[in-house]
Amino acid sequence: MLPLLSITTIKRTAPVFCTRTHHRVLPCVMSANQASLVLLCYRQKPSASAASLLQQHTTLKVSDTAGPVNLVDVHSPAGNQCSVQFDHTQYFSHLPQHVELGSTLLAASQLQSTQTLLQDNTAVTPDNTVCIAYKQVGGKGRGGNKWDSPAGCLMFSLFKRVSITGANIPFVQYIATLAIVQAVQQLAKDRLQGHSININIKWPNDVYSKNLKIGGILCHSTYQSMEFQVVIGVGLNLDNSEPTTCVNDLLRQRHEELQLQVDVQTISREELLACILTNLEILLSTLTAQGFGPLQEAYLHTWLHTNQKVTLLEDGNKEVALTIKGLTEYGYLLAVDIQGTAFALHPDGNSLDFFQGLIRHKLSS
Repeated sequence: MLPLLSITTIKRTAPVFCTRTHHRVLPCVMSANQASLVLLCYRQKPSASAASLLQQHTTLKVSDTAGPVNLVDVHSPAGNQCSVQFDHTQYFSHLPQHVELGSTLLAASQLQSTQTLLQDNTAVTPDNTVCIAYKQVGGKGRGGNKWDSPAGCLMFSLFKRVSITGANIPFVQYIATLAIVQAVQQLAKDRLQGHSININIKWPNDVYSKNLKIGGILCHSTYQSMEFQVVIGVGLNLDNSEPTTCVNDLLRQRHEELQLQVDVQTISREELLACILTNLEILLSTLTAQGFGPLQEAYLHTWLHTNQKVTLLEDGNKEVALTIKGLTEYGYLLAVDIQGTAFALHPDGNSLDFFQGLIRHKLSS
């Protein structure tokens, strides 16, 4: 049993044209205090049968919204005339037929939070449902923090029922982060003649480029009827240069560095979402069947922290120098001191700044 050192948490508008019918329509964008509109999209087969549970409803109740969220079937007359600034036809063309994750899609121009919408409606939501919004006005971050969600972000939440042990449920956030990095690199290499861009995992579930955060994961799970109901929330800077940088900026910068003769094609939300879910389904299948062990090497290959030197400042200002070596079997940081003694470092509300190589004890307020 490793000694345990508690450290920190890695705490009406202008008309557009409908992509399906090319009719001139008004975007379904509502103010924060009005009822939002969500478009229910699905493949005709086999996911249409799963979506039938949602088809029985015209509204969804959401705790952070003043009014109900209106639900419109994409194949209905009203759905055919609605634009939610997401091309579901393109999305499903990129999602392989065998992939179940994301086979039911809820798409909106604006929501308070995709995470809250799914968490509040698990009883009527089919397994594998993904909810995406062009803009969020009340996005959720860890610890109740608000996630800044400007237009251009890829913002979505996924509802998944999983039958795994309680010991493995914390790793769901790890593999979700890994799926994002894998998908971004896969699509970047397709556009850069096999070259990658600078994007990594910051433990436990953030996405960074060098010292700039460009994405994060939030997982919420409940246990019911011998399985976990998990809602995975993702926010990733895809096409918004502010407040830090974004994937498509990194793609363009790398293209210029390589001086490639072909024009660079940016990555769309539709293609990236489909690619993330395709990768996540593979990773989740492995986690369910074999645990995190077979996936740990891939996770550590993409993270920032192998052999990183950190200093733990304990009570009394005693400094302990540590080197990060990997993860423990429970997903905590595995570190060793200069004597070679191993420690498990796990979050408990302190403050951690990896890029300064300093773990600081959080002073009580």
